[in-house]
Amino acid sequence: MAVVTATFPSVLPTGEARPLAASAIWSIARDVRRQICGGLWAKPLPADTLIRRVELLVANRIRFVPVWDCRNEVHDEQGRPVAGACEYDPDSPENIYLSLNPTVIGERPDLAASTAAHELGHAIFEGPASVIACRSISRHVTPDEQHLDSGGPKNQEYWSEYRANEFMGGLLAPPDLLHRTMVIRAPEFGITLINGSGHAGKPGYPLIDGRRWGMGEQDVLLDDLAGIFGVSPSFIWVRLRKYRLVTGQGRV
Repeated sequence: MAVVTATFPSVLPTGEARPLAASAIWSIARDVRRQICGGLWAKPLPADTLIRRVELLVANRIRFVPVWDCRNEVHDEQGRPVAGACEYDPDSPENIYLSLNPTVIGERPDLAASTAAHELGHAIFEGPASVIACRSISRHVTPDEQHLDSGGPKNQEYWSEYRANEFMGGLLAPPDLLHRTMVIRAPEFGITLINGSGHAGKPGYPLIDGRRWGMGEQDVLLDDLAGIFGVSPSFIWVRLRKYRLVTGQGRV
């Protein structure tokens, strides 16, 4: 059985995940990717591969069997269709239930991968507290693609979604893999690279010169990297900014 483990700081005795810096979440996600893929390579991690290779999940020493449903529609508490959900039921304490809604996701393997990674992030970071508390209701839903880069007031729900989103990004396109691939591919499209610091990628690697990066060059590189990692161009753009791999973009 394929076992994936993750460890993170939590509050005792509740088991709730503490707020984490993005870099810490990316590191956890990178380690999970290494376990799932058997190493670290720049390639897609499609939803079906993720589902198949996470047969048992151990988060902070608490064990779950992920039970995936990719065939049925999923709705929020108001009955509206959502892209995905992560649920815990104390009547089945050994399981964590993860759903992808085929009606919302459609023929979008990139969105399926993003949603699956997001829900796995919820399972990892919220699962232990659910078990410890034996909650009768523990449910997180992903309404749509825009939710995968959402913000909001910094309450408990914010940190839950923030962790799941940053885990998703770090799992599907880890900072060092994306940076290295970007540096290799950028010259193919005439994109200027310059020295820089303060980024989350590979130490000593150059960055894209944001002042000289035209819209046409942006589109072709984003499309190229999206194909390599099996995500959308907008996903890559968000990751480049969050990892600060383009100069002049600031922190997001």
